[in-house]
Amino acid sequence: MSEPFQILEVATSMRSDVEQLGSKPKFWFKWNNENWLFKEARENTGEDWSEKVASEIARLLDLPTHHTELAISDGKRGCAVRSFLTEYPGVLVHGNELLGGFITGYDKEKERGQAQHTFDNIVEVIEKLFPNEKERRTTAFRMVGYLVFDALVGNTDRHHQNWGAVLTLRRDDDGASTLLTQLAPTFDHASSLGRELTDEARIRRLREGTMERYIRKGEGGIFENGDARAGMSPIALARVLAVRYPEFFGPWKSRIEALSLNAVRDVIWRVPGQRISEPGREFALSFVTTSRKLLLETP
Repeated sequence: MSEPFQILEVATSMRSDVEQLGSKPKFWFKWNNENWLFKEARENTGEDWSEKVASEIARLLDLPTHHTELAISDGKRGCAVRSFLTEYPGVLVHGNELLGGFITGYDKEKERGQAQHTFDNIVEVIEKLFPNEKERRTTAFRMVGYLVFDALVGNTDRHHQNWGAVLTLRRDDDGASTLLTQLAPTFDHASSLGRELTDEARIRRLREGTMERYIRKGEGGIFENGDARAGMSPIALARVLAVRYPEFFGPWKSRIEALSLNAVRDVIWRVPGQRISEPGREFALSFVTTSRKLLLETP
């Protein structure tokens, strides 16, 4: 068994700025001369450990993502995520801004129930943002990877501000400027692995064997069409990707197949006991085991 994950203590003196986006209290702080975001976990949820575990699983799949640590600040538990703009220098433009700029009539300010946040519209943005075929295919492959990962961990919060592009302005020796665009790393994975359930609900689902039903009922942040009343479940969206983009889905399916459940278990069991209960551990592992099986069964 590996050593437990550290819990970073974030002192008030480390704060640098308040983050306005999102529904949870959060603020930026400096640690080791880098920008980090502290995200407070809501009461009676596992939003701190789910963010950490999901990000570690993303790394097991070789997906670009932000580094995450469990953290505590002023007695409030949460997690800390390092700004990926350290590694991807530039400006992050969120998906809602991209969609608002490229999709006619798209309401980028709508925070909930934005049924225009469809995969078709995301595809259109990628096609317009990356006119070069090689860059477009590379970006599409990564985006499909993010969504397959969502299905694996049950991330239901891929709304239009939880993906984006990093824009970087570079100048050559002659002073000419070039705008470089790349898909941002995957981020904000707290809404995963049944983080909202009570231990009683986890134990009941494990005992009754209803994990697959729970996975299929999850409502994600991407809609099937503009008339849909709820987002597609991440596992349902993955099946759509498998049919429409088999050349992109296939390699990610292979990565899912190669993913060691022992490695996933090690990640989950490295979360300190004061942050996650035993039913929480068992449920998280069972979730990934079941979702992995469903993804591998996808034609």
